[in-house]
Amino acid sequence: MPRILLLAALALASQACSGAHAPAEPRAASSSGPSSGAPPLALDFDEYMRADFAAADGFDFPFGDGRGGGSYTDAATGRSYAGWYAATRFAEHYSLGIHPGEDWNGAGGGNTDLGQPVHAVANGRVVFARDCGRLWGNVVIVEHFFYENHLRREIRSLYAHLGEMRVREGEEVRRRQVIATVGQDPEGLYSAHLHLELRWDATLGATYWPSSDGKDESWVREHYAEPSAFIRSHRTLPVPQSEPALVLVDQGRYRMRLYAGGRVAGEYGVSLGQGVGEKQVEGDNKTPKGMYFVTRKHRGEFPGEYGAYYGGHWVKINYPNPYDAERGRAARLITPAQEAAIKAAWERRAPTLEGTRLGGGIGFHGWAREWPNEGPRHLSWGCVVLHLSDVSDFYERVPQGAMVVIF
Repeated sequence: MPRILLLAALALASQACSGAHAPAEPRAASSSGPSSGAPPLALDFDEYMRADFAAADGFDFPFGDGRGGGSYTDAATGRSYAGWYAATRFAEHYSLGIHPGEDWNGAGGGNTDLGQPVHAVANGRVVFARDCGRLWGNVVIVEHFFYENHLRREIRSLYAHLGEMRVREGEEVRRRQVIATVGQDPEGLYSAHLHLELRWDATLGATYWPSSDGKDESWVREHYAEPSAFIRSHRTLPVPQSEPALVLVDQGRYRMRLYAGGRVAGEYGVSLGQGVGEKQVEGDNKTPKGMYFVTRKHRGEFPGEYGAYYGGHWVKINYPNPYDAERGRAARLITPAQEAAIKAAWERRAPTLEGTRLGGGIGFHGWAREWPNEGPRHLSWGCVVLHLSDVSDFYERVPQGAMVVIF
Protein backbone atom coordinates (compact mmCIF):
# COMPACT_ATOMS: atom_id res chain seq x y z
CA MET A 1 0.00 0.00 0.00
CA PRO A 2 1.51 3.42 -0.94
CA ARG A 3 2.64 5.56 1.99
CA ILE A 4 0.04 8.30 1.44
CA LEU A 5 -2.77 5.73 1.46
CA LEU A 6 -1.38 4.11 4.61
CA LEU A 7 -1.25 7.49 6.37
CA ALA A 8 -4.82 8.18 5.32
CA ALA A 9 -5.87 4.77 6.61
CA LEU A 10 -4.14 5.45 9.94
CA ALA A 11 -5.94 8.77 10.20
CA LEU A 12 -9.29 7.10 9.58
CA ALA A 13 -8.49 4.34 12.06
CA SER A 14 -7.58 6.96 14.64
CA GLN A 15 -10.87 8.76 14.13
CA ALA A 16 -12.82 5.50 14.29
CA CYS A 17 -11.46 4.40 17.67
CA SER A 18 -10.61 7.68 19.38
CA GLY A 19 -14.19 8.27 20.42
CA ALA A 20 -14.15 5.07 22.47
CA HIS A 21 -11.29 6.33 24.59
CA ALA A 22 -12.08 8.96 27.20
CA PRO A 23 -8.82 10.87 27.77
CA ALA A 24 -7.88 12.12 31.18
CA GLU A 25 -8.16 15.80 31.93
CA PRO A 26 -4.85 17.72 31.95
CA ARG A 27 -3.44 18.10 35.46
CA ALA A 28 -1.74 21.04 37.14
CA ALA A 29 2.01 20.97 36.69
CA SER A 30 5.11 22.07 38.54
CA SER A 31 8.68 22.50 37.35
CA SER A 32 10.11 19.92 34.99
CA GLY A 33 11.85 16.86 36.36
CA PRO A 34 14.63 14.48 35.38
CA SER A 35 12.58 12.65 32.75
CA SER A 36 11.55 14.28 29.50
CA GLY A 37 7.92 14.53 28.52
CA ALA A 38 4.91 15.79 30.48
CA PRO A 39 5.79 17.94 33.50
CA PRO A 40 5.26 16.41 36.94
CA LEU A 41 2.21 17.21 39.01
CA ALA A 42 2.04 19.98 41.61
CA LEU A 43 1.10 18.13 44.79
CA ASP A 44 0.25 18.37 48.43
CA PHE A 45 0.84 15.54 50.92
CA ASP A 46 -2.40 13.69 50.19
CA GLU A 47 -2.05 13.92 46.44
CA TYR A 48 1.55 12.75 46.61
CA MET A 49 0.49 9.68 48.60
CA ARG A 50 -2.71 8.96 46.68
CA ALA A 51 -2.76 5.41 45.33
CA ASP A 52 -5.97 4.38 43.55
CA PHE A 53 -3.97 1.37 42.37
CA ALA A 54 -0.46 0.06 43.03
CA ALA A 55 2.44 2.35 42.20
CA ALA A 56 5.01 1.07 39.72
CA ASP A 57 7.95 -0.42 41.58
CA GLY A 58 9.84 -0.70 38.30
CA PHE A 59 9.32 -1.29 34.57
CA ASP A 60 9.96 -4.40 32.45
CA PHE A 61 9.88 -5.14 28.75
CA PRO A 62 6.47 -6.59 27.85
CA PHE A 63 7.80 -9.73 26.18
CA GLY A 64 10.18 -12.59 26.88
CA ASP A 65 12.01 -12.50 30.20
CA GLY A 66 11.18 -8.84 30.93
CA ARG A 67 14.80 -7.79 30.55
CA GLY A 68 14.68 -7.44 26.77
CA GLY A 69 15.55 -11.05 25.93
CA GLY A 70 14.29 -14.55 26.55
CA SER A 71 13.50 -17.54 24.35
CA TYR A 72 10.12 -18.60 22.97
CA THR A 73 8.62 -21.45 20.96
CA ASP A 74 6.75 -20.99 17.70
CA ALA A 75 3.30 -22.49 18.31
CA ALA A 76 2.94 -23.45 14.65
CA THR A 77 6.23 -25.34 14.19
CA GLY A 78 7.42 -26.12 17.70
CA ARG A 79 10.77 -24.56 16.91
CA SER A 80 12.43 -22.45 19.63
CA TYR A 81 14.12 -19.11 19.17
CA ALA A 82 16.28 -16.98 21.46
CA GLY A 83 15.84 -13.23 21.70
CA TRP A 84 13.71 -10.34 20.49
CA TYR A 85 14.51 -7.29 18.40
CA ALA A 86 12.99 -3.90 17.61
CA ALA A 87 12.09 -3.92 13.92
CA THR A 88 10.97 -0.28 14.03
CA ARG A 89 12.41 2.06 16.63
CA PHE A 90 11.15 5.10 18.46
CA ALA A 91 11.05 8.35 16.41
CA GLU A 92 12.22 6.43 13.32
CA HIS A 93 11.11 8.02 10.05
CA TYR A 94 9.65 5.24 7.91
CA SER A 95 6.84 4.56 5.41
CA LEU A 96 4.07 5.54 7.84
CA GLY A 97 5.73 8.71 9.11
CA ILE A 98 7.37 9.11 12.52
CA HIS A 99 7.09 6.05 14.71
CA PRO A 100 5.86 6.97 18.23
CA GLY A 101 6.86 3.67 19.81
CA GLU A 102 8.71 0.44 19.09
CA ASP A 103 7.67 -2.62 17.06
CA TRP A 104 9.02 -5.78 18.67
CA ASN A 105 9.50 -9.12 16.88
CA GLY A 106 10.74 -12.48 18.02
CA ALA A 107 14.18 -13.43 16.73
CA GLY A 108 12.65 -16.04 14.42
CA GLY A 109 10.98 -13.36 12.34
CA GLY A 110 7.81 -13.73 10.34
CA ASN A 111 4.89 -14.97 12.43
CA THR A 112 7.01 -17.10 14.76
CA ASP A 113 6.02 -14.90 17.73
CA LEU A 114 2.27 -15.09 16.99
CA GLY A 115 0.42 -15.92 20.21
CA GLN A 116 3.34 -15.20 22.54
CA PRO A 117 2.36 -13.60 25.87
CA VAL A 118 2.32 -9.81 26.25
CA HIS A 119 3.04 -8.65 29.80
CA ALA A 120 2.14 -5.41 31.56
CA VAL A 121 5.31 -3.32 31.77
CA ALA A 122 4.48 -2.26 35.35
CA ASN A 123 1.76 -2.13 37.98
CA GLY A 124 -1.17 -0.09 36.75
CA ARG A 125 -4.81 0.06 35.73
CA VAL A 126 -6.34 -0.74 32.33
CA VAL A 127 -8.03 2.32 30.84
CA PHE A 128 -8.69 0.91 27.37
CA ALA A 129 -9.12 -2.61 25.95
CA ARG A 130 -10.98 -2.74 22.63
CA ASP A 131 -10.85 -3.81 19.02
CA CYS A 132 -9.95 -0.72 16.98
CA GLY A 133 -10.36 -2.39 13.62
CA ARG A 134 -8.27 -1.68 10.55
CA LEU A 135 -4.48 -1.51 10.98
CA TRP A 136 -4.61 -1.36 14.77
CA GLY A 137 -6.63 -4.42 15.75
CA ASN A 138 -6.92 -5.09 19.47
CA VAL A 139 -5.45 -2.33 21.64
CA VAL A 140 -4.82 -2.22 25.40
CA ILE A 141 -3.74 0.90 27.32
CA VAL A 142 -2.57 0.79 30.94
CA GLU A 143 -2.07 3.85 33.13
CA HIS A 144 0.82 3.90 35.61
CA PHE A 145 2.11 6.24 38.27
CA PHE A 146 5.59 6.15 39.75
CA TYR A 147 8.02 8.12 41.90
CA GLU A 148 11.21 9.61 40.55
CA ASN A 149 13.35 11.63 42.94
CA HIS A 150 10.88 14.04 44.61
CA LEU A 151 8.34 13.79 41.80
CA ARG A 152 5.20 11.77 41.33
CA ARG A 153 4.84 11.07 37.59
CA GLU A 154 2.28 9.42 35.34
CA ILE A 155 2.72 7.54 32.06
CA ARG A 156 0.62 5.20 29.91
CA SER A 157 1.69 2.05 28.10
CA LEU A 158 -0.08 1.08 24.86
CA TYR A 159 0.01 -2.37 23.25
CA ALA A 160 -1.41 -2.80 19.73
CA HIS A 161 -1.98 -5.50 17.06
CA LEU A 162 -2.85 -7.89 19.85
CA GLY A 163 -4.26 -11.35 19.44
CA GLU A 164 -6.25 -12.30 22.53
CA MET A 165 -6.93 -9.59 25.13
CA ARG A 166 -6.94 -10.99 28.67
CA VAL A 167 -7.85 -7.85 30.62
CA ARG A 168 -10.82 -5.50 30.79
CA GLU A 169 -11.13 -1.75 31.24
CA GLY A 170 -10.92 -0.74 34.88
CA GLU A 171 -8.95 -3.84 35.89
CA GLU A 172 -5.82 -3.41 37.99
CA VAL A 173 -2.77 -5.25 36.70
CA ARG A 174 0.57 -6.15 38.18
CA ARG A 175 4.03 -5.94 36.67
CA ARG A 176 4.64 -8.92 34.34
CA GLN A 177 0.98 -9.97 34.37
CA VAL A 178 -0.06 -11.44 31.01
CA ILE A 179 -2.54 -8.97 29.54
CA ALA A 180 -2.71 -10.21 25.93
CA THR A 181 -0.96 -12.19 23.22
CA VAL A 182 1.06 -11.04 20.23
CA GLY A 183 -1.18 -10.68 17.19
CA GLN A 184 -1.29 -9.16 13.75
CA ASP A 185 -3.02 -6.22 12.10
CA PRO A 186 -6.49 -7.29 10.90
CA GLU A 187 -5.60 -7.00 7.20
CA GLY A 188 -2.44 -9.07 7.61
CA LEU A 189 -0.36 -6.38 5.96
CA TYR A 190 2.53 -7.02 8.35
CA SER A 191 3.96 -10.02 10.14
CA ALA A 192 2.94 -10.60 13.75
CA HIS A 193 4.61 -8.17 16.15
CA LEU A 194 3.96 -6.10 19.26
CA HIS A 195 3.53 -2.36 18.84
CA LEU A 196 4.51 -0.68 22.14
CA GLU A 197 4.12 2.99 23.06
CA LEU A 198 4.83 4.87 26.29
CA ARG A 199 2.78 8.06 26.38
CA TRP A 200 3.30 11.03 28.65
CA ASP A 201 0.17 12.63 27.18
CA ALA A 202 -2.96 11.02 28.63
CA THR A 203 -5.25 13.10 26.38
CA LEU A 204 -4.33 11.23 23.17
CA GLY A 205 -6.97 8.96 21.65
CA ALA A 206 -6.29 5.23 21.62
CA THR A 207 -5.20 5.08 17.98
CA TYR A 208 -3.72 8.54 17.71
CA TRP A 209 -0.96 8.68 15.08
CA PRO A 210 1.14 11.87 15.22
CA SER A 211 2.16 11.89 11.55
CA SER A 212 -1.49 11.79 10.48
CA ASP A 213 -1.96 14.97 12.53
CA GLY A 214 1.03 16.83 11.11
CA LYS A 215 3.24 16.44 14.20
CA ASP A 216 7.03 16.53 13.89
CA GLU A 217 9.73 14.55 15.66
CA SER A 218 10.26 17.10 18.44
CA TRP A 219 6.54 16.91 19.28
CA VAL A 220 6.71 13.11 19.38
CA ARG A 221 9.70 13.17 21.73
CA GLU A 222 7.88 15.58 24.04
CA HIS A 223 4.64 13.61 24.27
CA TYR A 224 6.03 10.04 24.21
CA ALA A 225 8.91 8.28 25.95
CA GLU A 226 11.37 6.07 24.11
CA PRO A 227 10.28 2.65 25.42
CA SER A 228 13.63 0.84 25.64
CA ALA A 229 15.53 3.77 27.14
CA PHE A 230 12.76 4.49 29.64
CA ILE A 231 12.41 0.85 30.74
CA ARG A 232 16.16 0.37 31.16
CA SER A 233 16.47 3.51 33.28
CA HIS A 234 13.42 2.66 35.44
CA ARG A 235 13.95 -1.02 36.22
CA THR A 236 13.68 -0.44 39.97
CA LEU A 237 11.68 2.35 41.57
CA PRO A 238 10.91 3.39 45.16
CA VAL A 239 7.36 3.17 46.51
CA PRO A 240 6.95 5.68 49.34
CA GLN A 241 3.66 4.10 50.47
CA SER A 242 5.56 0.91 51.30
CA GLU A 243 8.16 2.59 53.50
CA PRO A 244 8.00 1.79 57.24
CA ALA A 245 8.96 5.43 57.90
CA LEU A 246 8.56 8.33 55.48
CA VAL A 247 9.04 12.10 55.82
CA LEU A 248 7.49 14.51 53.32
CA VAL A 249 8.56 18.16 53.29
CA ASP A 250 6.40 20.62 51.36
CA GLN A 251 8.59 23.69 50.89
CA GLY A 252 5.83 25.75 49.33
CA ARG A 253 3.57 25.34 52.37
CA TYR A 254 6.32 25.21 55.03
CA ARG A 255 4.87 21.94 56.32
CA MET A 256 6.32 18.53 57.06
CA ARG A 257 4.51 15.24 57.58
CA LEU A 258 5.80 12.02 59.10
CA TYR A 259 4.31 8.64 58.15
CA ALA A 260 4.75 5.34 59.98
CA GLY A 261 3.59 2.21 58.21
CA GLY A 262 1.80 4.33 55.62
CA ARG A 263 -0.21 6.28 58.20
CA VAL A 264 0.23 9.86 59.38
CA ALA A 265 2.26 9.91 62.59
CA GLY A 266 2.89 13.64 62.89
CA GLU A 267 2.76 16.96 61.11
CA TYR A 268 4.97 19.97 61.77
CA GLY A 269 5.55 23.54 60.67
CA VAL A 270 9.06 24.10 59.32
CA SER A 271 11.45 26.77 58.14
CA LEU A 272 13.95 26.39 55.31
CA GLY A 273 17.26 27.69 54.00
CA GLN A 274 17.89 31.40 53.66
CA GLY A 275 18.23 31.10 49.89
CA VAL A 276 15.00 30.76 47.92
CA GLY A 277 14.79 28.00 45.31
CA GLU A 278 16.29 24.55 44.85
CA LYS A 279 19.81 23.94 46.12
CA GLN A 280 22.44 23.88 43.37
CA VAL A 281 25.90 24.39 44.90
CA GLU A 282 27.76 24.64 48.18
CA GLY A 283 27.08 27.93 49.94
CA ASP A 284 23.89 28.96 48.17
CA ASN A 285 21.97 28.46 51.46
CA LYS A 286 19.09 26.75 49.60
CA THR A 287 17.17 23.66 50.67
CA PRO A 288 17.40 20.80 48.16
CA LYS A 289 14.53 19.01 46.49
CA GLY A 290 14.78 15.27 46.16
CA MET A 291 14.49 11.84 47.73
CA TYR A 292 17.00 11.09 50.51
CA PHE A 293 17.46 8.82 53.52
CA VAL A 294 18.26 9.48 57.16
CA THR A 295 21.87 8.44 57.78
CA ARG A 296 22.69 9.88 61.20
CA LYS A 297 21.01 11.11 64.37
CA HIS A 298 22.50 12.99 67.32
CA ARG A 299 20.97 14.65 70.36
CA GLY A 300 22.74 16.70 72.99
CA GLU A 301 25.35 19.41 73.00
CA PHE A 302 26.93 20.56 69.74
CA PRO A 303 30.37 22.19 69.82
CA GLY A 304 31.43 25.20 67.83
CA GLU A 305 30.32 28.76 67.28
CA TYR A 306 26.98 27.74 65.78
CA GLY A 307 26.28 24.70 67.96
CA ALA A 308 23.27 26.33 69.61
CA TYR A 309 21.51 26.55 66.26
CA TYR A 310 20.96 22.79 66.18
CA GLY A 311 18.45 23.18 68.98
CA GLY A 312 19.97 20.11 70.60
CA HIS A 313 18.96 17.76 67.75
CA TRP A 314 20.45 16.72 64.41
CA VAL A 315 18.92 14.31 61.85
CA LYS A 316 21.19 14.10 58.79
CA ILE A 317 20.15 12.99 55.29
CA ASN A 318 22.30 11.82 52.39
CA TYR A 319 22.33 14.86 50.13
CA PRO A 320 23.53 14.84 47.36
CA ASN A 321 21.56 12.02 45.72
CA PRO A 322 21.97 10.52 42.19
CA TYR A 323 19.80 13.22 40.59
CA ASP A 324 21.83 15.98 42.25
CA ALA A 325 24.95 14.16 41.08
CA GLU A 326 23.68 13.82 37.52
CA ARG A 327 22.98 17.54 37.42
CA GLY A 328 26.39 18.27 38.96
CA ARG A 329 28.26 16.09 36.52
CA ALA A 330 26.44 17.68 33.56
CA ALA A 331 27.44 21.11 34.89
CA ARG A 332 31.03 19.87 35.46
CA LEU A 333 30.76 20.46 39.19
CA ILE A 334 31.76 16.86 39.91
CA THR A 335 33.49 14.08 37.99
CA PRO A 336 31.83 10.94 36.55
CA ALA A 337 33.61 8.89 39.24
CA GLN A 338 32.16 11.09 41.97
CA GLU A 339 28.71 10.76 40.40
CA ALA A 340 29.04 6.95 40.41
CA ALA A 341 30.14 6.94 44.04
CA ILE A 342 27.18 9.09 45.10
CA LYS A 343 24.74 6.84 43.23
CA ALA A 344 26.16 3.64 44.78
CA ALA A 345 26.06 5.03 48.33
CA TRP A 346 22.54 6.44 47.96
CA GLU A 347 21.23 3.09 46.75
CA ARG A 348 22.57 1.55 49.99
CA ARG A 349 20.88 4.36 51.96
CA ALA A 350 24.35 5.27 53.15
CA PRO A 351 26.04 8.70 53.50
CA THR A 352 26.94 10.11 50.10
CA LEU A 353 30.06 11.96 49.03
CA GLU A 354 30.40 15.44 50.48
CA GLY A 355 33.10 18.05 50.08
CA THR A 356 32.33 18.65 46.39
CA ARG A 357 30.94 21.81 44.83
CA LEU A 358 27.44 20.37 45.28
CA GLY A 359 27.78 20.81 49.03
CA GLY A 360 26.43 18.63 51.82
CA GLY A 361 25.58 18.66 55.50
CA ILE A 362 21.81 18.81 54.97
CA GLY A 363 19.32 17.59 57.55
CA PHE A 364 16.74 18.51 60.20
CA HIS A 365 17.36 20.36 63.43
CA GLY A 366 15.89 22.83 65.88
CA TRP A 367 17.03 26.43 66.36
CA ALA A 368 18.75 28.57 68.96
CA ARG A 369 15.42 30.09 69.99
CA GLU A 370 11.77 29.65 69.17
CA TRP A 371 10.63 31.29 65.93
CA PRO A 372 7.13 32.50 64.97
CA ASN A 373 5.18 31.06 62.04
CA GLU A 374 4.29 34.53 60.86
CA GLY A 375 7.93 35.60 60.82
CA PRO A 376 10.73 34.70 58.39
CA ARG A 377 10.52 31.07 57.25
CA HIS A 378 14.05 31.07 55.82
CA LEU A 379 16.50 30.67 58.68
CA SER A 380 19.12 28.02 57.96
CA TRP A 381 21.99 27.44 55.54
CA GLY A 382 19.89 24.88 53.68
CA CYS A 383 18.53 22.56 56.36
CA VAL A 384 14.92 22.05 57.45
CA VAL A 385 14.32 23.76 60.78
CA LEU A 386 11.68 22.61 63.28
CA HIS A 387 10.11 24.48 66.18
CA LEU A 388 11.79 23.79 69.52
CA SER A 389 8.43 22.45 70.71
CA ASP A 390 8.42 19.86 67.88
CA VAL A 391 12.01 18.84 67.28
CA SER A 392 12.28 16.34 70.13
CA ASP A 393 9.06 14.60 69.10
CA PHE A 394 10.23 14.35 65.50
CA TYR A 395 13.66 13.12 66.57
CA GLU A 396 12.11 10.31 68.61
CA ARG A 397 9.75 9.21 65.86
CA VAL A 398 12.00 9.22 62.78
CA PRO A 399 14.37 6.22 62.55
CA GLN A 400 17.70 5.98 60.81
CA GLY A 401 17.16 4.78 57.25
CA ALA A 402 13.81 6.57 56.88
CA MET A 403 12.97 7.89 53.42
CA VAL A 404 12.82 11.69 53.16
CA VAL A 405 11.18 13.43 50.20
CA ILE A 406 11.54 17.20 49.94
CA PHE A 407 9.45 18.86 47.24
